[in-house]
Amino acid sequence: MMANYQIVAVYGTLREGLNDHTLLSTGRRIGMGWLTGFSMHDLGGSPAIVPAHENTERIRVEWYKIPDTTLEELDRLEGYDPNNAETSVFLRKRVFSPYGKGWIYVYNQPLKHAPYMEAGDWVRFSQLSTLIPAH
Repeated sequence: MMANYQIVAVYGTLREGLNDHTLLSTGRRIGMGWLTGFSMHDLGGSPAIVPAHENTERIRVEWYKIPDTTLEELDRLEGYDPNNAETSVFLRKRVFSPYGKGWIYVYNQPLKHAPYMEAGDWVRFSQLSTLIPAH
């Protein structure tokens, strides 16, 4: 039986070179780009995205083609329960990509005081924060 594949946009710790990237080893990167309509916020060790108030807001994403089984692993990582959306930490939402319909994980909890990240690029942000000496 052939595996079904899904397209997913990743923007945080799943991106190449970061902590959770190995979860995508069963898939392949098919592109990179900017996705408008979302704003990024710093939760500390990872980012969260929410629908943006302005269409000019955008986030840096990597696009992957992954098997359904990997999508289920990502659901677990992101705290998404398709049977209980209300209590899920993130929701898996449909987005359009240059490669067809895809998925992205959108934060489903109050942001509280999570700082807005204007650049919208978690890799750049995490690289810069490691260069700044701690006091």
